[in-house]
Amino acid sequence: MIIVFILDNYGEFSNGTTITAMRTKALLEERGHTVRVVSAGPLTGENYFTLKKRYIPIVTEVSRRQNMYFAKPDESVLRAAFEGADLIHFFMPFKLSQAALKLAKKLDIPFTAAFHTQPENITYGAGLGRLGRPIAWMLYQSFLNDFYRHVKHIHCPSQFVASEMRHNNYKSHLHVISNGIGDDYRPMAKEKTAKAKRQILSIGRYAPEKKQDIIIKAIAKSTFKDQIQLVLAGFGPLEGRYKRLAKRLGVDVRFAFFNRDDLKDVILDSDLYVHAAEAEIEGIACLEAIASGIVPIIAKSKKSAASQFALDDGSLFETRNVKRLTERIDFWLENDPLRHEVAEAYAKSAEKYRISHSLDLFEEMLKEALFDHRRLLTTKTKKGKKLKKHITFPWYKRAMSFIVYYFIAIPFLWLFIIVIKGVRIKNAKIIRRHKGGGVLVSNHVHTLDSAMNGLAAFPRKPVYTGLKANFKLPVAGFLVNILGTVPVPETPDEMKVFFHELQKQVHAGRLVHFFPEAHLIEFYSTLRPFKNGAFQVAKEAMVPVIPIGISFRDKKGIFPLFSKKRILIKVGNPIQPDLFELKKPGIEILSDAAFRSMQELISQ
Repeated sequence: MIIVFILDNYGEFSNGTTITAMRTKALLEERGHTVRVVSAGPLTGENYFTLKKRYIPIVTEVSRRQNMYFAKPDESVLRAAFEGADLIHFFMPFKLSQAALKLAKKLDIPFTAAFHTQPENITYGAGLGRLGRPIAWMLYQSFLNDFYRHVKHIHCPSQFVASEMRHNNYKSHLHVISNGIGDDYRPMAKEKTAKAKRQILSIGRYAPEKKQDIIIKAIAKSTFKDQIQLVLAGFGPLEGRYKRLAKRLGVDVRFAFFNRDDLKDVILDSDLYVHAAEAEIEGIACLEAIASGIVPIIAKSKKSAASQFALDDGSLFETRNVKRLTERIDFWLENDPLRHEVAEAYAKSAEKYRISHSLDLFEEMLKEALFDHRRLLTTKTKKGKKLKKHITFPWYKRAMSFIVYYFIAIPFLWLFIIVIKGVRIKNAKIIRRHKGGGVLVSNHVHTLDSAMNGLAAFPRKPVYTGLKANFKLPVAGFLVNILGTVPVPETPDEMKVFFHELQKQVHAGRLVHFFPEAHLIEFYSTLRPFKNGAFQVAKEAMVPVIPIGISFRDKKGIFPLFSKKRILIKVGNPIQPDLFELKKPGIEILSDAAFRSMQELISQ
């Protein structure tokens, strides 16, 4: 593939986003791809397309202190970079990316984006701290309206930031992919050098959101204060303030910016790693320390992803809580044997964040975007538009379906299914409590099982899927048609339109209902092998699968009427897709987990 990276400040290699872009570029090129870079800065050579820097009053002055600058869009440069490209990937949501996205749309080139710019980093950088939360919310909305709403596939470095985006109404397909740690970050890669003091390390810019002052204050209160040297690896605008604080409190602090090789040595010489940041989109430096076999102590902040790396509460402290951080430091320095044992567990926990696996996931996202683009093109053909009518209904049919479903079907079905047939539904609250999109899966054992599952999902109205043959059934056929059931496709072209449109429904927050067994066998007591369609939708959209088990029991007394069996509907707990698995094995894992859950539901 020929991939174009759009990034404002690629030339600034002390910036985390730039380092990620540089490393991803090198690794993609090792796999045979061509990567072009469009950016401002001192870039020369093949596949580099240089833009002028853009000056923004006040903003530029603030951003310079964070080693960040902005590029001025130039359509002639962008067109040259886009010539023959297969895909465009954006790293930031600012003016350059907005202009480049418009051109990509015009040239019909597929694109993806990353969410590396956390609004809280901007508000903290401007000195607003927690008071900047309303502005951070406004920035989330601005990024969405100006840029991200146009992008279907978005790379999120952590589950935390994906959750923040969902909370702020981002409806795109969010791919949770760690920025990744290199294979050279391993425990005991070198012998630790002899040192007079215990070394505590923290890596990050000297910026307000990183909260290095909390670490200095905590060490000042430590029992081991005179035995500790704190290494603050980084640089930034608060260096002078922190030096004065350390001197006043009598804490031995080494301030230094290290190249990557020297930093690895510093990590391996450390006894503890402290990550006090209050706002963090992933915390890759923390992860690199963990992978090197260093026990972390991490701030538990609502706006930081780093706490996801902690294995237990012993490695966590409440953000800004100096006393609790001191207690954690003293505990680990007092218990060396336990610390060494726990360090091994931490090193093992970091394996799933290796850069090679992250690159597999990133490459799969790019390929999925290309495939979705082809799906989209299929929906725009004459044949595709005809197929689309069977999946996306006109407003009047949706309105009719809504009226019939809520005011006729549900009351009638409740009376017939619950009162007369005596069907019992357990754990329906699981579906009611679930927010956002999802996939419902059920065994197919009764002509009215769609209706039964609809009652379990009430008040939500699922998008039903069904075989075309079901539309010809005497009573059920009328119901599935009038309730807006989507026919399962039978040809490759239909499949493209089918999955494209269902993903849109799920991203919009709808529930989609599948019978993974495909065919109806009435009153069948065991599960049959599953088809993959339901789990493909869930994995591609990264939404949970909610299993529903339908089973039959001998009736007691005269109820239910006109039946020898009592029908029992049980809803199982949502099954989340594995964030760290590639698509194909991820689909299989989801399918197996749903099968086991449904087996348990129907056997209870």
